[in-house]
Amino acid sequence: MLLPITLIVNFCALAAALWLGLYVVTRSPRRLFSWLTGLTLWFLTGPFLNILFALMPPPPMPAGVPGWLDPFQQFWEANIRAGANSWLQGWLGVPAVVLWHHVTTLMRPRDLDPWRWTRILLGYGVTVVAVVIQANTPLLLSASPAGDPLYLSTLEAGPLYPLFLALGLLYIVMSLVNLLRSAQAAPANMPRKQLLILAAATLIAGLTAPLSIVGSALGLLVPIVTVSLLLGCAVVLIGYGVAHYSALVDERTIRHDFYCTVIATGLVTGLYLLATWVSVQFFNVPAVAYVFVVLLVIITHSLVDVARRKLDSLAYRRDTRQMRANLDKLAGLAGEQDGLAENLSMTLDSLCTSVRAIFGLILLFEDDNVRLAAACHWHQSNLQLSPQDLTTDDVLHLEPGQFSPPLTEAALLIPLYADTEQFGSLILGRPVNGVSYSQADVDLLLYPSDRLADAIRDARRKAEYMAQVARGIETSRPQTAKHPDQISVKAVEDALRHMADYAYLGDHALTQFKLVKSRVAVDDAVTHLDLGKAAYNVLAEAIEKLRPDDTLSSHPPPREWYPYLILYDAYLEDIPNRDIMSRLYISEGTFNRTRRTALRAVTRALEEMEAALN
Repeated sequence: MLLPITLIVNFCALAAALWLGLYVVTRSPRRLFSWLTGLTLWFLTGPFLNILFALMPPPPMPAGVPGWLDPFQQFWEANIRAGANSWLQGWLGVPAVVLWHHVTTLMRPRDLDPWRWTRILLGYGVTVVAVVIQANTPLLLSASPAGDPLYLSTLEAGPLYPLFLALGLLYIVMSLVNLLRSAQAAPANMPRKQLLILAAATLIAGLTAPLSIVGSALGLLVPIVTVSLLLGCAVVLIGYGVAHYSALVDERTIRHDFYCTVIATGLVTGLYLLATWVSVQFFNVPAVAYVFVVLLVIITHSLVDVARRKLDSLAYRRDTRQMRANLDKLAGLAGEQDGLAENLSMTLDSLCTSVRAIFGLILLFEDDNVRLAAACHWHQSNLQLSPQDLTTDDVLHLEPGQFSPPLTEAALLIPLYADTEQFGSLILGRPVNGVSYSQADVDLLLYPSDRLADAIRDARRKAEYMAQVARGIETSRPQTAKHPDQISVKAVEDALRHMADYAYLGDHALTQFKLVKSRVAVDDAVTHLDLGKAAYNVLAEAIEKLRPDDTLSSHPPPREWYPYLILYDAYLEDIPNRDIMSRLYISEGTFNRTRRTALRAVTRALEEMEAALN
């Protein structure tokens, strides 16, 4: 019973380590960080290969083998001379410890200093010495030909074994310390969770050292599958970190891509293993063929996309390559929606922690309903709210009991805007030791809430873009208003953004207003350019209605001048937003909120001016 369990565990662990290393490298091929991680995982396949070769030794190499196969022939001959257990002496897994220490050192907040470089270089030096000693002498480990390869007691410790084992344990401990200190200094929950998962993987892998002492040094009957299980669990934890928290890769992992790749590679590997089983059972193919099939299938199928992209440069013109790259990127956009809810939850958790809120909610508007998109310290589900209940121009301090249960302790409402349209709200419960938030707390929340709104807006735009592509619909200019005396804030903002383009304004929905048409002489040959100029004058007149009085006497300007100055400077004078913010001494969040309020005021003024003509 122990033999099949050992084979299955080592096959699965071998496949997982090999594939995960390829996945990390192919997703971030330009980073040293990713290559070091990939090498760590590939060297971790060494113990699994050693055990599988010991349990399924290759047959003797046939006569007349070509000279270019001499390296493989030497491995075969060594195996036949020394017996199957000689494979257990393999050194392939030794460099993984020092490589992983290098990876965890790069995760530290500060740059590499001389002391860190010394530890890294010393580790590589010790690794080279250990590999040379193990490959040529029995001073570290030796396998007993009479031993059972299913147990660690088959490996007999040499005189240098305690020294190198202690050095290996030291580097495992240093790797664990690196990860824990990095997690402690992490600025947010997501990187902290990444690092804690990697620390857990390091700790589990490090448990193989005491097992090795018990089995090899003390000679107790410890099944070698326990080592494989521990290393396999470490690989699985690293894979979990990559899939859920984008650990060890440059860009955010698309979880859909990760799992689809796992399933596809697993199915293909299973089919090849089935064919290999038939060959072993009925055509006398050596059982060691299973190992080579797993290796070749995973390597070839993991690199097929990389090879295809490289071959594109030879097979297609530049414009065609760009189109194919855009299609690949487009296919990835759909998968990114899966991680939005998780990212919102993590961001909300950070916001609630920073101001010590008893709960936090992110509510999004969908038609006439309100959907709970993320929650922190919240376990209710019966929210009876409508978008009208949460609509507001600016941050709103809530009185106790202003909302009905279970929101009676809500203390702060921050609207989430996409340009001029509110699409949701952030609601925070009262602080842990208070009933309301100070202005300092509100200022602390405004910038991250604006960035949160931007992230939700971008995710929605990507989803809308995907839907449009699927239907073959192209985005068009604003359509003519259904009601000549009404226009949306979004359409007014679009017109303001194109005030310098008379041709664009001439085709805009605003030209359907009598207010605009009345500015064009009837007896002239009216063109769309004339309508555009008239629309320009109407917009400029509506902005002027925001002006508080004729003179601006103080610097910086008073708050009542902000709406007028923001629209006038941005759209009539074409002054960059950052310069306007500097002139008014306001933050980006205040600028955006004031601009939205001013745009709604101009839109309403245009409708009232149109109604006066009717």
